[in-house]
Amino acid sequence: MNRIFHGDEVEVTISGVFTTHHRMQVLRGALGELTLPALRRDGVFCAADGRELAVRRPHWWRDWHELWEGETVLGTARPQGFFSRRMAIQFRSRGYTLQPAGFWTRAWHLTDRAGTTLLEIRPRGVFRRGAYVKVIFAVDTALLVLAYYLVHTRWQRESAAAASAASAS
Repeated sequence: MNRIFHGDEVEVTISGVFTTHHRMQVLRGALGELTLPALRRDGVFCAADGRELAVRRPHWWRDWHELWEGETVLGTARPQGFFSRRMAIQFRSRGYTLQPAGFWTRAWHLTDRAGTTLLEIRPRGVFRRGAYVKVIFAVDTALLVLAYYLVHTRWQRESAAAASAASAS
């Protein structure tokens, strides 16, 4: 499960209603499944090779996130500012940025410190749940899982805000 290679495209399909299961797959086969229970601040990624990673939001009032393997924190993510949609990610002592690809798009880019785009995460479609993750440069699978998890939580928040605004009018 160590790396996803340049040129790979990961397809993420979602099943479930309250507890959702995010199955990640490349052409070579399954990477694993991320399970996110409803009304909880954590989830588990079970890789095809048996390795387990946990994603957690340690504070309910802060938009901070962590990626754990056993008792070791592999990565953390925090917003880059109060009004910014960008997230600063620290993964194995390296810095990354997760940012929207543009103002009117739902796609996101994961970039390294030099500004090189490593991943592009975009929704599967209007009526299709899930995402496509285009791997532009080889990355650790755990970093891909963290980036996808962060984008998925942003999409959920945006959908909830849109639904709330629609019901208020």
